[in-house]
Amino acid sequence: MLQKDIIIIAAKNGWRVKIISTERGFSYDFQRRTLGGVPFTFTAELSGYCPGSLVEEILSFVDELNPERLAGELLEASGLTSPTRYFRVVADIDEIRNRAFLLAFDLAEAVETDNFLFDPPDYIWN
Repeated sequence: MLQKDIIIIAAKNGWRVKIISTERGFSYDFQRRTLGGVPFTFTAELSGYCPGSLVEEILSFVDELNPERLAGELLEASGLTSPTRYFRVVADIDEIRNRAFLLAFDLAEAVETDNFLFDPPDYIWN
């Protein structure tokens, strides 16, 4: 699996990706807009050059994301509390959660065949 494969799979699922090289591997910032048009970003790390660890990170994010709790926190922080707005934010966060799960599912499918990240030297890309 190559970095470009991760980018292609993310784009297929509606995510833009920013890749940051770290000492332990790579960090991926996945970005998209919610149904309501609000920008949303989450970060997952790939460690040990093993794409399976990226899938695990995304699934961990999905498991931890609670739309009702997060919507309540966001609305409380903004001071805008109405039932209509609350349910709209819950729907937005739930959609993000579903999209992140589908991203992890597609990445897991690709990882099944190749669980090693080949990262070519920078001069190849220039």
